[in-house]
Amino acid sequence: MGIKCTVLCLLILFCSLKIVIGQESKKLVLNLKACEELAFKNNPKIKDAQLSLKISEAKQIQASHAKILPKFQVRNVWGPSPRAEGELDPTGGYVISEDVTTTIPEDLRYFTQVDLDLIQPIYTFGKLSSLATAAEFGVEAGQAGLEKSEENVRLEVRKLYWALVLGKELLAVIGDTKKEMTKAESKIEELLDEGAEEVSQKDLFKLQIAQYEVNKRNRETIDKIELTKSVLRITLGLSENTDYDIETEYLDPLETNLDSLLIYTATAIQNRPELAQLRAGIGARRALIGVSKSDYYPQFFLAGQIKYNFAKDRFDPKGQFIYNPTNFFRPGIVVGFSWNLNFVQTRDKLRLAQAEYTKLSQNEELLVSGIKLEVKKAYLEVTQAGTNLRGSRKALRASDNWLRSESMAWDIGVGEVKELIDAFKASGTMQAAHLENIFKYNVALAELSKATGHDFYEN
Repeated sequence: MGIKCTVLCLLILFCSLKIVIGQESKKLVLNLKACEELAFKNNPKIKDAQLSLKISEAKQIQASHAKILPKFQVRNVWGPSPRAEGELDPTGGYVISEDVTTTIPEDLRYFTQVDLDLIQPIYTFGKLSSLATAAEFGVEAGQAGLEKSEENVRLEVRKLYWALVLGKELLAVIGDTKKEMTKAESKIEELLDEGAEEVSQKDLFKLQIAQYEVNKRNRETIDKIELTKSVLRITLGLSENTDYDIETEYLDPLETNLDSLLIYTATAIQNRPELAQLRAGIGARRALIGVSKSDYYPQFFLAGQIKYNFAKDRFDPKGQFIYNPTNFFRPGIVVGFSWNLNFVQTRDKLRLAQAEYTKLSQNEELLVSGIKLEVKKAYLEVTQAGTNLRGSRKALRASDNWLRSESMAWDIGVGEVKELIDAFKASGTMQAAHLENIFKYNVALAELSKATGHDFYEN
């Protein structure tokens, strides 16, 4: 009995371990590139831009089809019809019939009517071609809008990703500081127990106060990491049940060589999707002016119509000059034009189209000025972040040397607790400052990438 229980427990333990291992294997570990790809696939902002592009493409197809049979429809109706037999009088040429009365429903029959109508534009003085051109520019604007959404989401992902790496690095720094402070606290307590005169109870209190500040920062950092991870989860479009982590463990500055501000400004004016979107909108407005101008002229078309009626048990005289609304076949084709002679309304529509075009054209100059300012701001932030990074690296070496010196002095019994605590604080502060400078530098490069339309992360 004992052996069976043992085997059963081992089987349960094995299955539990298998389940745990299977659950851990489902955990996503994502690098920055994978995060960007996931966001491009799942982010609702990008999906919205993709749908807008599809709408623009559908409008373009609709505009191109407007040139071919914009009206081509058939109509068929069925209904009851009273019987009416008759014949054509050979002498007088008029219809005579014995059916002078009918009874319902015995004498009811049916009739059917088929109408086929079509219109084919021949020449519209540029109306249809201008509409097609406006639709093409609409697709270009939709594509540029999608690129703009992708750039915005990419920047958001990069900021959140580097913020997570920063949080993990700060947590490691705080952990190292806590360990060193715990060791110092144990030594002070040991010396106090031995009755040593080089330390006092006040030294212990000072160290414990410093430990409180470190523990507080530790809790705050953990909360920020969890919040950032939740925001990144939403940005990537991951479900709440999906467990994931980032691949990068250490926060290192990206390597890049900057060119001049003038080069990046020219690159931005050439590459920014906002400018492409605006210019496409200007092109569409220009085409719509052509649509409004075409209303001054007649619109020539080819029209065709086929009418067919058939009524059972109703006499058909088959005469060209005898009106018969129930049994006939009438095909026809004509050439004509339609002309709106209300030139006042046409002029008003044209003025409105020209005003909208002028307004949008003026926005291009404002947008170019804004892009230049944005590029300059991002460029200066990168250069300033690089300077701060080099300065914090030098200060970090100094704080490490100070802490090493105070720790050695404390270990051999000639150091003071106050100096050791100050060295701890300085080292922790400089490590955090240096890591934050790396974070700011990488984020500044991401913002410069968006501002210029040139991705510095691919260098």
